Amino acid sequence: MGDGSPVAIVGMGVKSGAGNSPKELWDCLRDARTTAGPITRVELPPELELLACENNDFTGAEYFPKHQLRRMDRTHVLALGAAIDAVDEAGTGPAPERTAIVVGVSYGAIQYLEDQYKTLLERGPARVNPLTTPITMVNSTAAYLSLHFGVKGPSNTISNACASGTTAIGEGMRLLRDGMADRVIAGGTDAQIALSALTFYWRMEAMSSNVSDPARACRPFDRDRDGFVMGEGAGFTVLERVDDARAAGHEVLGLVGGYGATTDAHHLVAPCDDGDGARRCMEAALADAGLAPSDVANINAHGTATPRSDAAEARAIEALFGESQPPITAVKSATGHLLGGSGAVEAVSAVLTLREREIPPVGGFESADDDARIDVVADHPRPLGEGVVLSNSFGFGGHNGCIVLAAR
Repeated sequence: MGDGSPVAIVGMGVKSGAGNSPKELWDCLRDARTTAGPITRVELPPELELLACENNDFTGAEYFPKHQLRRMDRTHVLALGAAIDAVDEAGTGPAPERTAIVVGVSYGAIQYLEDQYKTLLERGPARVNPLTTPITMVNSTAAYLSLHFGVKGPSNTISNACASGTTAIGEGMRLLRDGMADRVIAGGTDAQIALSALTFYWRMEAMSSNVSDPARACRPFDRDRDGFVMGEGAGFTVLERVDDARAAGHEVLGLVGGYGATTDAHHLVAPCDDGDGARRCMEAALADAGLAPSDVANINAHGTATPRSDAAEARAIEALFGESQPPITAVKSATGHLLGGSGAVEAVSAVLTLREREIPPVGGFESADDDARIDVVADHPRPLGEGVVLSNSFGFGGHNGCIVLAAR
C-alpha cells in the first residue's frame, strides 16, 4: 500500500433506508433497488412535491429506553445504532483513554431544533427543554457516542457538508498513524427529512421533482438526472492499526490505505466545472496510499444525481484516469443522499464490494451525458477486477474528501 501505513477496519455498522446492517445494505445495492417513496414523517405544504428514502424500520427502541430517546434527535439515534453494531462486531478494544471518536455530520439535530422552536412559539419559553443547546450543537453526536462507550481519548466532529463522513474516516486513520489512539470509532450521520431542510434544498432546486416514478427519481450520472432524493442514515467503522488488530485476534474486514482532502475555493454551492478540486483530492488519496490510477478497480462515486455535480465529478475522473476508466458505481440511487452520513455508508459499501468481489449497479441509469467518457455500472452487478476502491465525497463549500479502500 505504499509509504503510508494502512489501517484495519474491524467493525462496521449501517442504518439507512437501504438496510440496517451491512448485509441488508449489500442486498439492496446489488439488486439496484431504490428506497425512494412518499414522505410520511413530515407534513409538507402542497408545493413541496418531494420523495425521500425514509428508514422506518429502525426506531431505536430496540437499543434505547424511551426516556433516553426523548433526549435524542433522529441523527443521534441512527449514529448510535450504527456505531453500537460496529463496536459489537469489532469486539473488545483498548483502554478508554486510547480510544477515539470522529463523527462526520452536516446539519445535525435539525428536527429536534424544529420541535423546540414549535414548543417556544406555541407553549412559551418556560416549556423549552433546557438541554436544547447541548442536544442540538453539531458536536452532540460525538458526545453521545463518548458517553455510551465511555471513550476518553480524542472526540472530534467534522462538519464538511456532504464530505463529512468520508473525511471523518480519513481523519480517524490519521489519529492512528500519529499514535494519538489505538482504536477509532469513525463514521457519519444525518437525518434531514425535516420541513426546514427539505424546504431549503427545494428552494435551491437541488432535489429531484420526478415524484411520479420513484425508481427514476435519483439517477446518478444519467443524462436525464434532475436532482437528489433526501435520505437519512448513518455508517460507522471501527479502525485499528493492522498489527494491533491481528495481535488482538480481530478480523480485518478491509483496509483504509489512503486519504485525501482538498478545497475548491470556487463557489459556496457549485463545484469547479472542470472538477479540479475533486481530481486533486483523488490524486492525494492515491498518493497517500502509494498507488497510481491504474491500481483502482472501482470508483464509489459521490454521484448525487444533480446535473452540475455529476458532470464535474465525471470530468475529474476523466482527467485523472484518461483512457483507462475504472467502472463507477453510485449508491445514492438506493440510499438517497444521507449528507454527512453518505460517505461513511459508502465506505461500508466499498468494503462490501471488495469482500463480495462485485460492483453494484447504479439504479435507474440508462445513458450518460453525450460528452462523458465514464464507465457506469448499470443493470447488473459487474465482477470486480484486481485493485482498490476509491470512494469520493464532495460537499457544499468546495470541501472534498476521498479514501482508498483495499481488501484485507
